[in-house]
Amino acid sequence: MTSLPADDVASPTSAWDLAPATVPHPEGADAPAADAVARVVAGHRLIGALAEGPGALQLMFLADAGGRLARAAEDGTVEPGCTLDELSADLARQTGRGLQPEHPGLRRVLLVRLDAPELPVLAALSQTGFTAVSRHGWSVVVFDDEVDYWAVRTGLGEPAVVLSSDGATRSAEVLLAGEDPADVTDLEAADAVCALEWGPEWRPAGGPAGTGRDTPAARFQDDLVRLCAAGTSELQVESVASVFDLDPAETNRLRNYVAGDSTELVLESVLQLLGLPVLAAKVVEGRRELTELEDAEHYAPTGVGPAVLRAMTIAPTGDGLLDRCRRALVHRPGLVLAVAGAETAVGVGLAGAARRGGAGARVLGTLSAALLADAAAEGAWWAALRAARRERARAAAPPDPGPDPGPAPRPSAARTGLRRFFGLD
Repeated sequence: MTSLPADDVASPTSAWDLAPATVPHPEGADAPAADAVARVVAGHRLIGALAEGPGALQLMFLADAGGRLARAAEDGTVEPGCTLDELSADLARQTGRGLQPEHPGLRRVLLVRLDAPELPVLAALSQTGFTAVSRHGWSVVVFDDEVDYWAVRTGLGEPAVVLSSDGATRSAEVLLAGEDPADVTDLEAADAVCALEWGPEWRPAGGPAGTGRDTPAARFQDDLVRLCAAGTSELQVESVASVFDLDPAETNRLRNYVAGDSTELVLESVLQLLGLPVLAAKVVEGRRELTELEDAEHYAPTGVGPAVLRAMTIAPTGDGLLDRCRRALVHRPGLVLAVAGAETAVGVGLAGAARRGGAGARVLGTLSAALLADAAAEGAWWAALRAARRERARAAAPPDPGPDPGPAPRPSAARTGLRRFFGLD
């Protein structure tokens, strides 16, 4: 949760955090009116903001360390009020809908500049599980658990883009090798992060109404609505354009996308403009499932040694010369064995030349040892590639039906007569 300034707060605590909540309604059911929800919030005098989206009403409150929501006191100051559970119970009693801590349709996808061979090592070092697909040196990652997502996001040392969408609110946050926009807590510094946002219109949800506009509670309400409805500033657009080296025409296109509506195609358009795999936008919008793709792989936390061994058997997807060479070797293990054989032959020849002595004997011996060592490594790589290929073939093969039982024995004439007598045939 993001801490907000605590000036003029008359409460035992001095820090208030954002506490999101959602009032979901199933598809086809009657949604509770936003005004009805706002009346319940205003009845508790809570400081909150509200936005209407498809399938749910989004709410944002301020909470102290004990989970008590900030509310406006009679004199206009801020004090702890009820908890989210108490508000949910009251809301369910009056509207028939309770609160959830997060939007039920929220999806997150991490687009990180790591190629497929680096993902097993990422899973091993972070001890997280995820499913990923790699495209052109970038990987689209969907985590098994929310905790795994935050663990990797906060400790990632590579440039990445976090996409999120709940059908109404969408965002694309650029993480610059450890610089996380979620770490920005100052309202005045919100323009300093690289984040593009689209969403519904936020408005006050009640609370400080009637306490006067020049009170701490009213100022907190204004700050909360301003934070939720901040959107994307011009500085943020320029920052993203600078990170991805966009020219002026492309920057104008990005500015137009940001100024447009929050549709399910806007993230795809932005990724295409930035030169990133648009598959990530399709996954976060729910139009594609990562597990349905043929080249999707699941990575579970393992030791570093097995992760490195698995990484040796995965072909990279980058467009560079080294990536193309390695991809050819992974797809054709025979080439690896041929290279190992050639290095062995040359190494043995150099070793024989070194044994005859001469001015260059030491140099020839060193080259021979290096070639033979590299040939041994190539041989181990070839064995790992062959084992991985056999494992993939075994996993893709249909299950063995077992030995043929042969033709079924024919029933005897007496048994056939009895079945016909009882009408079973």
